[in-house]
Amino acid sequence: MEELKNVLYKRVEKLKKSYRDYENNPYHAKTAHALRVSSRKVRSLLNFLKHTFDEEEYDRLNKELKDSAQIYGRLREFDVLIGLCSEIALRQPDLSDHYSDMFKYLHQERAREMRRTFNKTNIQSTVSAIESIDSAIHALNFEIDGDWDAYIGKRLKKRSQKLAEDYENVDMTDYEAVHDIRKRAKKLRYAARYFGGLTSKKHKKIMKRAKKIQDQFGEVTDARINQHLLDQLAEKVDDENLKMTFQYMSRIEEQARQPWAVEIK
Repeated sequence: MEELKNVLYKRVEKLKKSYRDYENNPYHAKTAHALRVSSRKVRSLLNFLKHTFDEEEYDRLNKELKDSAQIYGRLREFDVLIGLCSEIALRQPDLSDHYSDMFKYLHQERAREMRRTFNKTNIQSTVSAIESIDSAIHALNFEIDGDWDAYIGKRLKKRSQKLAEDYENVDMTDYEAVHDIRKRAKKLRYAARYFGGLTSKKHKKIMKRAKKIQDQFGEVTDARINQHLLDQLAEKVDDENLKMTFQYMSRIEEQARQPWAVEIK
């Protein structure tokens, strides 16, 4: 059990560092992203073990971490969108004569979201969630039938088979289903990566498959989020030139949402 807890300790320490890095430099897209990823990894590992400890405790910890991560969700959306618009502007420099105004506007909106993450309530929520998970892990007692090696291996295999089955049968026009599979792929990937070393079962292949699904479906879900945000901005702005520029970008993202599939090996 100590080896299991050590995995969790390291992820919580990484979460602490990620929050500190964000505090030090919230202007960098990577620090906001790293903070959300660190939180998601801890949640994924707890989810993998959710049947081995108190259900109410799991629900409490998961909710605190989820609520905290959502504070930075909109900020992350703007970072992704700015990156996307930068790529489009480089590929299609003549698409709009108002790129400069567009980027100025996007960075202003990004700055507004960044400031919101530092209001008193949001700081308290994040710090409380980190402190709560830190103290809780030291007190958790995991119980299973059998040994950890067999438990982890069996659970990884079961989740991997279910994920592959749902991936093969998914309707790519059903966004909610695609989004759900992507989230499960992330959880499986992190569980295989950090718990895989504690089992004799092969886990690297499982991790690789999960990452493939996560990356592929990530393009679909990111395109949908980007298009939705671009449509919101187009409705919000008064400047007709900006409105048209956001609409151009939205159409490009709509094309990126066309369904496709790749073979999982």
